[in-house]
Amino acid sequence: MRIRTDIVLTFVLVLCAVVTTSLVVRREWTAWSSERAATRPTFVQGWEIGLEKGLTIGKRAAPVQLLEFADFECPYCASLHVSLKSLRQQFGDQLSFTFLHFPIQGHAHAEPAARAVECAADQDRFEAMHDFLFENQKRFGELSWTEFARAAGVEDLGQFEKCLASDAPIVRIEEGKELGRELFDIQGTPTLVINGWKLPRAPNSSELQNMIEAVIAGRSPVER
Repeated sequence: MRIRTDIVLTFVLVLCAVVTTSLVVRREWTAWSSERAATRPTFVQGWEIGLEKGLTIGKRAAPVQLLEFADFECPYCASLHVSLKSLRQQFGDQLSFTFLHFPIQGHAHAEPAARAVECAADQDRFEAMHDFLFENQKRFGELSWTEFARAAGVEDLGQFEKCLASDAPIVRIEEGKELGRELFDIQGTPTLVINGWKLPRAPNSSELQNMIEAVIAGRSPVER
């Protein structure tokens, strides 16, 4: 039996079209699925180690454990700070806040600011220094770190300056960066983690308040 060439050619063209369409659909589906996953909260197994590697404000026994990976030069972190400070005051002992260092390359003041906070923390002035730096971020490079420390109530400025001038790496800064990269897959700052759930974007104050209230009520902070 002779098979007409035009029929064979038509069949091959149709088959190629079907395969091509299938590949395009598969590619688009994969891209859509990945994009959708990237916009949803993800639970981080072993997240509790972040509580040990950061600097904490509040009680470790609090029902709500909020972790923040942040950079002191990041303007979005400074904006979020306003909401976080208000919520810390609002929820008191029900909310524990742990700060983890994640200075971004290209931010000239980020690493020195992180060291300044650690040097202030050595004298139990972490919270005051943390708050003052974010609230006066636009004055980085204008004021010295010692002037920031004085305003934050650091008493022994000589000790602070000695700590600041040291070349020795500060373990908590290095661990924050490593933990952010290896376990939490931090892609930018600020990144919040609430009771193990890493949020894909910084929530507004109302959204975050709802999440905190959900945890206090015994529910998950995120919709699943």
